[in-house]
Amino acid sequence: MISNADIELPQIMARGLRDRGIVDFKPPQLEALQNGLLNGYSIVVSAPTASGKTLIGEMALVNAVLKGFKGIYTSPLKALAYEKFNEFKSWEKYGIRITISTGDYEVTDEELARLENYDIIVSTYERLDSIMRRNPVWLKKVGTLVIDELHMIGDENRGHIVEMIAIRAKMMGVQIVGLSATIGNSEELARWLGAKLVRSEWRPVKLYEFVTYYLGSSKGWVIHIPSDFMEMDIPNTVGDITEYWILRAAKEGFNVLEFKYSRKAVEELAAKYSHVLCENLSSNDREQLNLLVTKLRESVNDFEYEGLSSLIKCGAAYHHAGLTPEARKFVEEAFRERLIKYVAATPTLAMGVNLPARVVIINTKFFNGRTVTRIPILEYKQLAGRAGRPQYDPYGIVIVAKDSRTQNEALYYVKGNPEPVHSVLWNGEALRRHLLAVIASGEANTLHKLISFFSNSFASLKIGRSVIESKIERTLTLLEELTMISSEGVGKKLTFIPSKLGIVTSRLYVDPITSYIIVDGLTHAKRISEIYYLTLVGMTPDFSEVSINKSVYEYYSNFIDSYDSYEEIPPENLEFKMNDPKVDRLRGFIVGSILRDWISEVPEREILQRYGIEAGDLRVVKENGEWLTYAASIIARTVNMHNHSEYLKLLNERLKHGIREDALDLVKLRYVGRVRARMLLNHGIRTIRDIVDREGDVIKILGENWGKKIVEEARSLTYKT
Repeated sequence: MISNADIELPQIMARGLRDRGIVDFKPPQLEALQNGLLNGYSIVVSAPTASGKTLIGEMALVNAVLKGFKGIYTSPLKALAYEKFNEFKSWEKYGIRITISTGDYEVTDEELARLENYDIIVSTYERLDSIMRRNPVWLKKVGTLVIDELHMIGDENRGHIVEMIAIRAKMMGVQIVGLSATIGNSEELARWLGAKLVRSEWRPVKLYEFVTYYLGSSKGWVIHIPSDFMEMDIPNTVGDITEYWILRAAKEGFNVLEFKYSRKAVEELAAKYSHVLCENLSSNDREQLNLLVTKLRESVNDFEYEGLSSLIKCGAAYHHAGLTPEARKFVEEAFRERLIKYVAATPTLAMGVNLPARVVIINTKFFNGRTVTRIPILEYKQLAGRAGRPQYDPYGIVIVAKDSRTQNEALYYVKGNPEPVHSVLWNGEALRRHLLAVIASGEANTLHKLISFFSNSFASLKIGRSVIESKIERTLTLLEELTMISSEGVGKKLTFIPSKLGIVTSRLYVDPITSYIIVDGLTHAKRISEIYYLTLVGMTPDFSEVSINKSVYEYYSNFIDSYDSYEEIPPENLEFKMNDPKVDRLRGFIVGSILRDWISEVPEREILQRYGIEAGDLRVVKENGEWLTYAASIIARTVNMHNHSEYLKLLNERLKHGIREDALDLVKLRYVGRVRARMLLNHGIRTIRDIVDREGDVIKILGENWGKKIVEEARSLTYKT
């Protein structure tokens, strides 16, 4: 029995919690249990970071399994999904089978069959949406669905996916446990889900909000210290507020996290304050940081090493989406261990990553491309939640709105209420994706049934049936024009039938417009080349989130005409025909050029410099390129363009490794990538058989250590074949 719980827990659950040292429940956890969490009631938990929300979901999942059902946990990020998967694996010792599914491509029959063998499945939003579209038989065995970061339902880019997951779960009648940050309309969200609301402001670590504002370079920052904060002497004004807290962190052994809204800005902050830290490190700090820099060399690419090493040597770093996942993870772990004392980060860090800091400094203004604007209160609350974590800090301090010029600007965030979240399901891109999916999966195939299905949406709470009907009818017309569906009958007997292309498009998880562009672009192609294929996938709406600098756009617009004259890239009218802002031929040409350089074995450093991107951006472009060339290959095969399909399949393999075609055989071997393959090819070693036959040459070219490993791999593979 948990000491503060008057609730009888299942024996296995109680034992598992005790074995992890959980001897009492936090207030939100206790309230969820008292509201019927273990009796199958749906629950929405709206509470601050570190208040124990994950354990609420975890108990619901384990409880479902103990009652003979399956449980599914879904989250917005792969990194977060893997973090929770590793946490949940502690239940395996009690016979509960845990797995994770986060693949980038379509959900295969083999994957669906594999998942049937597990009790708890951890996934990302997109992966779970793909699974639900396929509607495997075992989905009927699911008793509980945990949706982490439920407030993401209002996210412009991915909120519609969360909403569709929740709609299907509601229709299945499963228990839904939504875990959310504090939002302005949590009652409305809970009511929509038919859930009980657990709303709490409780935190395990006291949070102090220091209202601050800047009076100019001669006066510095004014600090208003909360009246109940008694821990240390803090001046009312300081010359540089970040420097003040960094110096205290270096002296007292805690760390500082500062949020700002552009990559360039956080890199500049890290560079500026690394000098402050360097001058105030102890000899022990210097020794540990020098060892950390040595580990950095082994963990990231040369380009990132050059950007981070001098900062980390001083105990500082930056964190943004331009870094590769390996570099971000390195910074996070070193900061968590308090080897790095100061990190400047964009808000991408705040979503679910367990990164504690005693002091969090928040800049609240950013340039949105047109004007300077302020972040929402909801986002401020998310960022502030990083301050003060259990087992790390006695309290947390938030420097509210460092970039404020008046006290009232900062008080807006302290006294204001988080904004409500709103549905984004009815925007054009989201509705065409999901309407096709519902028809392709057989969930609904008449106008009446489609309206009934989407009347279960969060969006439908705010709009009437006639508006829903109008939006659905317009989207159905578009899907017919795109040849994703056809219709039969008239009036109330009108039935919508997915085409073969429509079914494939839905299963591949691509935008219907993406499929149309690929088919149309291949149908009217007069001269096919690598750049044509790569530009074609790059201009689709599924590539629209790639970040390209404005100056690069302007530079490459000068070259596009010369390619047009040789008909080497898709024609301009393909872009205009779609009349969709996310279809961008110039972006496609730039993306295609990046991908062509990658498979031409242009050195990574040269690619980054040529296109003004960072290593993390290149990773995103490569991964999107792999996904969409794979999808394009399947789409081409579906419409009987078999030559195009085979060439796209070949491009997909080359993109995986970043190689020319002649290296495809060699990279089948473990330990052989684009660099080692080219070294071998330059010495006339072209196949796996050549490696076995020329063992001595391979060892001489690659060195004894790697050479012997690769020869052994080649022998093993040759023997098997």
